[in-house]
Amino acid sequence: MSIADAWPIVREGVWLYAGSVPVAVRILLSAETWGSGDYEDEESIRENRQEECYFLAYEMAAAPGKFCNLVPNLMSLEEAVSVAEERFPGIRWMPRTRQ
Repeated sequence: MSIADAWPIVREGVWLYAGSVPVAVRILLSAETWGSGDYEDEESIRENRQEECYFLAYEMAAAPGKFCNLVPNLMSLEEAVSVAEERFPGIRWMPRTRQ
């Protein structure tokens, strides 16, 4: 099971790669940010932090269902939506359901 299947999905949409190949895009809720893991970075950047954030996950165009592309550490839902809409112009968001 991938992160995109295990973490709560906050928003989900579809973008057409090359105008015709559907690519699923998800905004996921995470309980922690990911650190860089680089020992040369400051500790605040290097280590994971217990702080709620959002991740943008999207499929590979040639492999439906495989969400191996992630943009981590988006600190608000608005930022996550903005990044998604910038990367995927014309994305069609699915209607939100009550949780």
